[in-house]
Amino acid sequence: MYWLLGRRSKLSLENKLLLYKCVLKPVWTYGIQLWGCAKPSHTQIIQRLQSKLLRSINNAPWYVSNSTIHNDLHIPFVATEISTTNGWQAITTLSSLQRPFHPPSYED
Repeated sequence: MYWLLGRRSKLSLENKLLLYKCVLKPVWTYGIQLWGCAKPSHTQIIQRLQSKLLRSINNAPWYVSNSTIHNDLHIPFVATEISTTNGWQAITTLSSLQRPFHPPSYED
């Protein structure tokens, strides 16, 4: 996909962002509800990938900060995306469920 999204691509910025939002973002957001309990180091890996892709899409030089790129393209950070989904709500719901204890029956 680098030839479509890379720095030398002839596609416009709008088309590159559309490809990112329609093809790449659904890949890393799949199962995002479970990421609320993931270690920060795992979500940072996804954040690095997202920042590299957006920097390549935007053809931004090295001295432009990632927050500037995210703000200009109106794309939230991975941590923000995780916190806005219902991930924490699902985890707290699952942890609050009480299952009744049924001792095993030993019938002959």
